[in-house]
Amino acid sequence: MVVPSAQSPPERKGSRERILKAAFELFAEKGYEGTTTRSIAKRAGVNEVTLFRNFGSKEALFRQVAIDMLPLRRIKEGVDFGAEGTAEEVLVRNARLVLDILKGNRHIFMILVGEIWRHPELKEDVGIEIFDQAVQFVTGQMQIMIDDGRLRDVDPFVVARSWMGTVQSHFLLNYLIGPGNLDPDAEERLLRGWADIFVNGAGRR
Repeated sequence: MVVPSAQSPPERKGSRERILKAAFELFAEKGYEGTTTRSIAKRAGVNEVTLFRNFGSKEALFRQVAIDMLPLRRIKEGVDFGAEGTAEEVLVRNARLVLDILKGNRHIFMILVGEIWRHPELKEDVGIEIFDQAVQFVTGQMQIMIDDGRLRDVDPFVVARSWMGTVQSHFLLNYLIGPGNLDPDAEERLLRGWADIFVNGAGRR
C-alpha cells in the first residue's frame, strides 16, 4: 500500500521550477514559435501532462516565465523611496539600483521582450500586465514622497510614468540598442541632472 507522504508538494514544486527553467532556456534558444511543450517537458524531465496540469498552455507558461524571469520582484525588494535624503538623492539612489538590476538582466529583456513584440497576443497578456505592475509599484513609491513633503501634491501616477520613462529610455538607448556601456561618471551626471530637473524644473523661477 502506498501512503501519501509530505514529499508530494515539494516534488510538484520541483517539477514546476524545472519546467520554468527549461521553458526559459528553450524560448531563448528557439523562440516562442520554435519551442514545443513536448520539448519543454523533455528537458524538464517531466511528461506533457505535468506541464499542462501546472500551466494549462504554452502561452500561459510563457507568461509565467516572463513574470518570473524579468527582475521586477528584485526591483520591488530593493527600491525604497521612503529612505532618508532629499527627493533628488532618493531618486538618483533608486534609479542607480534599478539600472544595475536591469543591466545585469539585459539578456532576459532581449529574449522575452523580443518575443512579446513578435506575438501581439503575448504583448497584450504578458507585456502590458508586467508594465502595469511596475507602474502601480512606482506610483505607490511616489505617493510616499508626496505624503512626506519631498514632492509637491501632484498626481502620483503621472509622476511615476514620467520618472520611469526617463530611466527606461536611458536603459533602452544605452544598454539594449546602444553601445551597452556608459562611463559611470557620465551616467551619474545624467541621473543627477534628470533628478534635479524632475524635482525643480528647468524653467526660470
